[in-house]
Amino acid sequence: MAVVTAREAFNGNPLVQVGSAVPNWICLRISPTIELKEQIAAFFRSQLDDLPAELCESLSLALEELLGNAMEHGCHLDAHCGVELSVIRTPHILILHIRDTGNGFSFGDIAHAALNNPPEDPLHHTKRRSEMGLRPGGYGIMLVKQIADELIYNEAGNEVLFLKYLDA
Repeated sequence: MAVVTAREAFNGNPLVQVGSAVPNWICLRISPTIELKEQIAAFFRSQLDDLPAELCESLSLALEELLGNAMEHGCHLDAHCGVELSVIRTPHILILHIRDTGNGFSFGDIAHAALNNPPEDPLHHTKRRSEMGLRPGGYGIMLVKQIADELIYNEAGNEVLFLKYLDA
């Protein structure tokens, strides 16, 4: 079965610009929509299907979570905001680089995320989310940190590097 390239997958879609389509370096500039997030996640899942199934699933989950955060929280699903996604893969490492043009965030400002729960109250964020009128959730970054070998945010909080060593 032939692998579909990024250009083939997103040809004619005005909401996706392909900056690089070589298999070991794919770069997309994306308009932030939930439908696109799902399409892009499905495309990348197909690009990773040569990996062990459990690893493929966890990498796909990490990509979907980080991309969703950039679209939903960074861009607030605003079509005037953009997200850039690069996936770089060698035999030894997979790197996701995601940048949105939103204002970013500070880890100190997301008390509604499980990542900031005090050790003695592992569900503290659920109370905060309820008080803020937010849907249940808040586990995304904590989950991605469990999958990543390294997870690095820039100072502004609108850019992230996810590294997974493939030969560990």
